[in-house]
Amino acid sequence: MPFKTIIKRHTRTRGLAAALLASTFLATGFAQSADAQERVVIAVSPLGADSNLYWTTTGAFILPSLQTLVGQDPDTGKYDNSELAESWEHNEDFTSWTFRLHPSARFNDDWGPVTSADVVHSFNLHIGDDAKLSGISLFKQIEITAVDEHTVQFDLPSPEPNFLFSHAGRGSLAIYSKAQFDAEGIEGYETKPAGSGPFRYEGREVGQSILFSTVDDHWSGADPEFDEIEFRWVSEPSTRLAMLSVGEAHAVTLPRDLQDDAVEAGETVISSGAGAMQTTMLFTGQFMNPEAEENRDARSYAWADVRVREALNRALDRDAILEVLYGQGVGTLPVYTMDPRFPGYAEGLAERFDEDFGYDPERAMELLAEAGYPDAFDDPAIPIVVTSLAGNPEFAQMAELVQAYFDVIGVKTEMREQDWATGNTAIRGFTADFMTPMRNAPVRPSALGVQIFFTKHASPHLDIGDPELNTHGEELIQETDPAKRDEILQAMFTRIYDSYAHLPMASVPASVVVNSESVEGWTFPGATSSGLSHYHLIDLK
Repeated sequence: MPFKTIIKRHTRTRGLAAALLASTFLATGFAQSADAQERVVIAVSPLGADSNLYWTTTGAFILPSLQTLVGQDPDTGKYDNSELAESWEHNEDFTSWTFRLHPSARFNDDWGPVTSADVVHSFNLHIGDDAKLSGISLFKQIEITAVDEHTVQFDLPSPEPNFLFSHAGRGSLAIYSKAQFDAEGIEGYETKPAGSGPFRYEGREVGQSILFSTVDDHWSGADPEFDEIEFRWVSEPSTRLAMLSVGEAHAVTLPRDLQDDAVEAGETVISSGAGAMQTTMLFTGQFMNPEAEENRDARSYAWADVRVREALNRALDRDAILEVLYGQGVGTLPVYTMDPRFPGYAEGLAERFDEDFGYDPERAMELLAEAGYPDAFDDPAIPIVVTSLAGNPEFAQMAELVQAYFDVIGVKTEMREQDWATGNTAIRGFTADFMTPMRNAPVRPSALGVQIFFTKHASPHLDIGDPELNTHGEELIQETDPAKRDEILQAMFTRIYDSYAHLPMASVPASVVVNSESVEGWTFPGATSSGLSHYHLIDLK
């Protein structure tokens, strides 16, 4: 039976399961529809971490009650002053950035105005030993100064032209109330953190849900047309679809195959205004480091051989995989973290992609034979992580499809079901020995993304150990000339491409499925890690 036929039958089965589950909801009376004017319910995949202390999480979900310094336009994602910073500026070489706060910004629950002291306090929390946020290593090298009550200055050890990204959708710094901390300590944040956003934190059921109420007369002018918003963590996509179908949820995240089922049932898919996410299957370990330290030595992994890496790439029919995972309108990605909106885009790589990475199982098997696979490897099995992450419900299915294509060319695999937090712990502890789905969301400026996922200069635990890439990365850190930075970036992306250093998959917008009877629309740019934001703009019928 052709593999594409197998895939299509698999998706139809999932759709049938969702329909049956919806019938069960109705028959048992389990569904409890929320009044659209009182509470909006959004069902998403469980988070990697369930905590009110944002800096201890991976950044997959920033509480809607909290704010960052820099906002983003809901349509385009362009940086704006809709969050706490009224304006900002930098010096000539991008080593010093100054932000001026909105004088009218205030914390909820009468915790007073937002000042530079709150920013400094929050910054120090975020760089503590328990910090887990992606990109936080940059902050640990920064000196922060409260210039005056509403002005704060960040002095960096090296040029950082993309510093605004850390304060916008990436959300590396959420601002907490120092006054609350002085009065209640960390327990106050754990119980009910006071934010400055248009929503007030009300409470959570750990592992199940989190609830917020809307703030009347919010200082920013944001005015949601509902009283409460609740997020529910629901692992099974079919269950989320059933919740939407019976009116228990107003919006849900779904794999693309179930999105088709939802549309056929009369629901509506809303996509982000800008590109929101890149996906890949990422090799872990310093497999390209000829002198790797013992505890990071990944040279024994099968993918340490470039011929195996090329074979794995050529084994994949990306068009078929992406059609199943994302539907129409989503293209393949030549190099993970490379994006035409940012400097460093190498158009020639995109033009060559089909020739160098195209589906060719015969060539894949020839490459494996040239590498002596499997006999030449002590452990030829390639572990593939099966996981789920908020905003990426298709990750588990991506892993399963990749495994199926690997099986066709004779690659031995081991499927490892684990949650996102467990995988991150292994990666950060340099004990990871697997392939894992990975996302670049929000889509980082290319200069930042390539450093995080492939070099030692931003997130050393993801360093693949390539001396050439790390040399270019060091040059990039020091260079401020735009033309030279573009040249360095193109060289880095070309190196990643030519060495088959990963399995690039797709560039996609963020999407959410809404109940067509209760939700009119929702404008969001896809600029956060989960892809969802601007909840105050949910438009109800």
